[in-house]
Amino acid sequence: MKRLLAATLALSLALLAGCGGSNATNTTPTTTTPAPTPAATAPAPKKPEKLVIGFVPSQDAAGIESKVQPMNDYLTKALGIPVTAFVGTDFIGVIEAMGSEKVDVGFLNPLGYVLASGDYQTQVILKTVRKGSATYRSQLTARKADNIPVCDLAKDAKCTATFAALKGKKLAMVDAASTSGWLFPSSFMKGAGIDMEKGKFFSDIIPAGAHDAAVKLVLNGGADASWSFEDVRDNLVKDTPDVKEKLIPVAFTAPIPNDTVSVRKGLPADFVTQFKKAMMDYAATDEGKKLLQSLYTIDGFVDGNDADYNVVRDMAKSMGVDVKGSLTKKK
Repeated sequence: MKRLLAATLALSLALLAGCGGSNATNTTPTTTTPAPTPAATAPAPKKPEKLVIGFVPSQDAAGIESKVQPMNDYLTKALGIPVTAFVGTDFIGVIEAMGSEKVDVGFLNPLGYVLASGDYQTQVILKTVRKGSATYRSQLTARKADNIPVCDLAKDAKCTATFAALKGKKLAMVDAASTSGWLFPSSFMKGAGIDMEKGKFFSDIIPAGAHDAAVKLVLNGGADASWSFEDVRDNLVKDTPDVKEKLIPVAFTAPIPNDTVSVRKGLPADFVTQFKKAMMDYAATDEGKKLLQSLYTIDGFVDGNDADYNVVRDMAKSMGVDVKGSLTKKK
């Protein structure tokens, strides 16, 4: 009996040993999860081999490419790469060239910047300064001899007497790409209860195209009033020295952020900083002051901030404006 028990015990121990006993390692196969493949790292933006700056005539101007050559020469030396000009026929041409990286920097008006930043992540880096201000207004100009009442916004936010005197008259406006010559005036007049459909309030609404052209229509009798940037008359003084005696501003809109110097998506941050400094340095030179004043009546630059242009975004939205369509189609 004892021998049987001993044999049984020995067999049990042998079986346990074969299974690894109490210290055996679990031999159940395990599935090894492969290490994740590292995500591809986007290549760092590279400094461009050349810099292309886009311009759009905002006035009856010609020869911008030759006019800006001294600035391009200065920037070429400061940046160490060739700098050239691209002159578009309209804002949409410059904006789409920035989107396709054919243009690196654009002088864009507020409405143009709103489109470019939304569609192509264009970034404002500088905001222009004129007469000490980084904002401006839309100006309604009329002939002094017509005795149109001058609006005092503090007393009458809708300029009731001013518009009453213009009812049935001809109004000249800049094309739909203009923030100060179309968007802000249209919003202002809508708030004053004026129907902008031709023949409803004004006998005619004339698409003048450029700011200078709009005010010249008033000067020459082709229109009774015009909307433009403030103060467009400065552009006419050379050819018409008494223009400020003949034409007077009779109403203004709320302030508008000035136009921008903006850069396309994909430029290295350190290069953008270098370019920004070079532009501000050039604007401080005697040559730069003269050229920028001649180009877009610019006195200088201050830092630009995207949030500054929310007022334009909000107004375009509230007016139901198709921004891209406005920048493409002439009114």
